[in-house]
Amino acid sequence: MARRRQQGERKGGGLLDYLGVGESAEGRGTPARPEDIGDSVYGYIADRGAVSKEDLFEWGKSKGYKAADIMRAVDLLAKSGKIRRRLDDEGRLIYSAR
Repeated sequence: MARRRQQGERKGGGLLDYLGVGESAEGRGTPARPEDIGDSVYGYIADRGAVSKEDLFEWGKSKGYKAADIMRAVDLLAKSGKIRRRLDDEGRLIYSAR
């Protein structure tokens, strides 16, 4: 491991790559606009009627959305009254369309 560092090789991505600001983040393409994410999130919740937070994040991950973008979209949708947040009997967060 020490030899690898001496040769200047990197084992994995750095913190800036993880946050999306590094060199490799530049080639990823254009990020989705918040309005598009909000429309997609609302469409997913409305199609299903009610969705758990875990299911929503799994779906968002499959679409390539960031968790922060999904939460931002959920907050905007809840403030506008399009969706409602509630806890089920097991304590899981559920989003439902109004």
